[in-house]
Formats: sequence, structure tokens, C-alpha cells
Amino acid sequence: MRNNEKLLIILLLILTSCNSDKIDKAEFNDFSDIEIRFRTGDERIEFFSMDIFKTGEKIKAIKKSPFYYYGSGTDSTWTTEIGKADLKLITEFINKAKSIKDTCSFSSSSIDYYDIKTNGNVIKIVGNCEWNGIDYDSLESKIFKHKFIELKKKREIVADSLVEMFNGFWDVSGWENGVLKNRNLVLNRTTENQPKIDGIYRWTFKNENEQEFKEKLDIDEGSTLIEIGALTYKVLNIENDKIELKYLW
Repeated sequence: MRNNEKLLIILLLILTSCNSDKIDKAEFNDFSDIEIRFRTGDERIEFFSMDIFKTGEKIKAIKKSPFYYYGSGTDSTWTTEIGKADLKLITEFINKAKSIKDTCSFSSSSIDYYDIKTNGNVIKIVGNCEWNGIDYDSLESKIFKHKFIELKKKREIVADSLVEMFNGFWDVSGWENGVLKNRNLVLNRTTENQPKIDGIYRWTFKNENEQEFKEKLDIDEGSTLIEIGALTYKVLNIENDKIELKYLW
């Protein structure tokens, strides 16, 4: 009997936990669809886009841009269901946008631009504003928290795979006697005991330097970049015994 009572209590706690973040009918009825367009930057402008809308009996959010990459892969758009805590944050964001729209300064060369549409109105914000922790970045990171966790795991998988593929000894075609003869390099796998070719670099990558290798990877821009000897290369193709790189800078 005691075991049954414990099981019932656990089930009730689980159900209570699940329902605690459920949007009630009044909140659902009061909600108006929202479109958020945000861009920021100076020399390089970044564009962000999110829609929050009713569908059926639920409220959902869709992140349209930017795309977040893991190597050359991307999930493009993200969609998630909005809970009570999310809705509270969204309401705070909208209220904050309304209150600061005419108070922003221009204290930086990187300027923020917001276009927010909701309930038939448009809120336009230009400048560097005091958002107090509820700006677009905070909104996106909290609403799509589980998506960012998944993204981090995918990037770790890509990085681990590259560590394994690069591990070993490679003769480098493209560099000759310290001079870059071809911006497109070809790395051919060899062994430590194989005689070196005069004037040709031999690069060595070791698993024990895994963390250092990962720190020199850039896999979140839609391609894979790697820093080798203070120079940056783009990974064009990678196979078990052959790697193709392009010298960038």
C-alpha cells in the first residue's frame, strides 16, 4: 500500500509540474501575434527574425533567422511551443520595448534596430537602449534554450569528428620550402617513419592536443575553418587519407 501511495504522489508531482507552465485560457485569449525583426552591427550587420503566434489552442515561436551552423550543417528555422514562463518574458519584452522606444542613445558604432509588430501596432527602436537583460538576445536564448543545447551538442559532435579525421601525420602539398605555391593545399596521410620529402611540410595532429585543436576550429559560420600555425584555412574536403584545404589568411 505504501508503495502505491508513493507512486501516486510522484505522479501527482509530475502532473503538477507539467501543468504549472501551461498557459491558461485567459492568457491565451489576451495574446496577440508578434513579429520581431532585429538587426545590429556596424561593419557587419546581423539580421534576426522571430514570429510568435497562435496556432490551434497553442502559442508557438519560430526563429527564422539567422541560421545557426554546426560545420556546413544547419537546422535552419527553429520552432517551439510557448509556456507560461515564456509568455511572461515575452510580455515583459513588449512592455519594455514600448517604454524605451524614444530613450535610446547612440553611444556605439554598432547600432540596434528593432521593428516589432503586435496588436495592429508597430514599435520602431533605433539606438543603444537599456534593456536590463530582456533584449532580443535574452528573449531568443530563453525561449529556444533547448534548441541551443541541441546546437551545442551537434557542434561538439562535428568538432570530435574533425579531431579524429585530422589525427596523424600529413605531407602538405602547396607549401614548398616555406613558400605558399598554391592556395589550395592537399594533405596526404603518411606515417611518422616515412621519409620526409625535401621542402615539403609535414604536419602532425595528436589526439592528446584535442582541446587546443578544438580552440582553433570555427564551425559556426556555415563552413569549417581551422587555424594552423597562425594561418587560417577553410576545410574543402576531408577523407580518411586525404584532406583538402584553402588558404584564407
